[in-house]
Amino acid sequence: MDKKKLLHIDITKLILPLKASIRDAIAKIDWEKRNLCEDSKYKSLCAEILDKKLFGLNTIANFKFEKGKIIALINLKKGENMSLLADPDPSYVAKYTGEYLVYKNADGVFITEFVTSSPMKHLICDNSNKCVDSKKIKS
Repeated sequence: MDKKKLLHIDITKLILPLKASIRDAIAKIDWEKRNLCEDSKYKSLCAEILDKKLFGLNTIANFKFEKGKIIALINLKKGENMSLLADPDPSYVAKYTGEYLVYKNADGVFITEFVTSSPMKHLICDNSNKCVDSKKIKS
């Protein structure tokens, strides 16, 4: 066997485990274990947001859409993957370190920012459709 083939085999042995470790690093988050609503420090905040409807509002197009029902509050670190898909998208990462909302709809369970950046806003609405900007709840 020539040296080029041998070198290729050795490099392949190094790259394949590296791909697996990268995939493991962006593995699905266990949001249930991270649920801050179990912590007494977050009880009043969670009482204010849990089981409420989460809406997104595009402030440029003035378009409001329902995302789902808020089921948890978790902490993430900036840059941490926040996808709950079986095969996580490595580009879907936390934009800041802090609290994130976990919501559920007919398509599944998802994580999103508690405090959004322009042009998006998050509205948290009760059953009577009285809505509050998530930034006001967070502050």
